[in-house]
Amino acid sequence: MAVTATGGTGTSSAATGLLTDRTAKELDKQAFLKLLVAQLRNQDPQSPLQPHELAAQLAQFSSVEQLVSLNSAVNAQAQANQLAALANQTAFGASLLGRVVVAEGNRLTVPASGTASLTLDVAGAGGKAVLKLLDVNGKVTATKDLGGVAFGRQTLEVGGLTSGTFRYAVEVTGPNGETIPVRSLTEGTVTSVTFDGANGAPMLHVGDLEVPIDQLIEIRPAAAGGAAAQAFALTSR
Repeated sequence: MAVTATGGTGTSSAATGLLTDRTAKELDKQAFLKLLVAQLRNQDPQSPLQPHELAAQLAQFSSVEQLVSLNSAVNAQAQANQLAALANQTAFGASLLGRVVVAEGNRLTVPASGTASLTLDVAGAGGKAVLKLLDVNGKVTATKDLGGVAFGRQTLEVGGLTSGTFRYAVEVTGPNGETIPVRSLTEGTVTSVTFDGANGAPMLHVGDLEVPIDQLIEIRPAAAGGAAAQAFALTSR
């Protein structure tokens, strides 16, 4: 808050001494009161500070002090809300260990056997499907005819693929040659939970894939004797 003293030169020198370690825009309550007292003591007797001028300065100080207090309270509440949200996400992520989840995603890990599972949500009446495997640049590296697929969510076992981790796309063509919308999904068992270094958001590990917790669309019971029987462990990277 900037405060300009009126009157003679004595006021200016007194104010300068009071503001050695802070600028006029960063006055705290005590500095303002000291400056106001110095201003009153050193004012020009021929042109003293008028009551309305004093009232205006006090009102300005009061308004700024209230705004600073309000800003501090808002910041504190925002930080508390952020920590509470992160704590809730962490607890939720931990509860998913060993659970089978379905999430939005088009990444596919093909094991050494060359057979992988695809989970799709097909619109319309279904049709003929073709699988395309893509490299990191989005270039098609392989295609596979999947034959006919029905309407709705389904899991397909696809063999004869090259092992590795890919992005994939499934194109479905209807009986009249129309393009049928397809949503690609990631399905698997949550084996561990890590935390993103940038914002601390939990990341679910589903096999060799990482799934952001906000992309989940379904959670299923854990398989008997599966990862749920493993020791509880969370890692942070």
